[in-house]
Amino acid sequence: MSRCRRFAQILPILLASFGSLTWSPSLRAEAPVASRDPKGVVAQARAAYYSLSSRGYRQYRFQAKPDWSAMLGDQAKTNPAGFEAAMAIFAKLRFDVVVDEKGSAKISHNDVDAPNDQTRAGLTQLYGGMDQMLTGFFQTWTPFMIETPFSSVGADLSVETIGAKYRFRWVENGSTKVEILTDQAFAVTEMKVTTPAFDSVIRPVFDRGPAGLVLTSYEAEYREQPPAAPIRIAVLIKNRPVRDLLMPVDLDLTAWIGGNGTRILMAFAEPSVEKK
Repeated sequence: MSRCRRFAQILPILLASFGSLTWSPSLRAEAPVASRDPKGVVAQARAAYYSLSSRGYRQYRFQAKPDWSAMLGDQAKTNPAGFEAAMAIFAKLRFDVVVDEKGSAKISHNDVDAPNDQTRAGLTQLYGGMDQMLTGFFQTWTPFMIETPFSSVGADLSVETIGAKYRFRWVENGSTKVEILTDQAFAVTEMKVTTPAFDSVIRPVFDRGPAGLVLTSYEAEYREQPPAAPIRIAVLIKNRPVRDLLMPVDLDLTAWIGGNGTRILMAFAEPSVEKK
């Protein structure tokens, strides 16, 4: 789950090659009450979501266009020559993205000429960082938008009511523990996933439209085994219809690795959807 780690470290490396660079909701103290029909409750929860797969979604294509100027704005003052040189190269970059019906994202890019080995190495890291960031975003987005958070409920399912909330628990693949809290309308307020390799917490926010719950933002925390630094991510998502399907077209993502934060603004240009 370290999808933003490398990307957050890449921009200073590129600039250096052109010149010197000077909330978890608390539960009410009420005893949990086990559901007598957990599968029935899960069926209701599934029906509450927009679910692109139920609307004929097959594939999403777009060009990912980061707002380089916004990300490097401070460097325009401290290192104007490096900023201008970097922007000239960034203007030539193109990232094409295809997201299949299972949410797997494939990112391709063009190659641009680099003036020196340091810049070339920085660009190689940038390509990998963009791949990891976009792949990671769609891995988080898919369970809420293509499927539902309850599409693949594992073994040992339990459903409880705690005051005005539902709590769902199950185990996947023998060792992955999933715990989900929702409100009474089955909108997820917190999802915890615990594995031998990492722990993650996702707190999504939804638009509650007549077509179902649509993901509009989320905060996430990822903790891998030491010595890896914890990662915290906050993402704002702008959706709009593409061939009558609500798809993400703009991201505002901030990633903190340890105490260092990086904000990334990105447009999904020239979007197109293929249906079944």
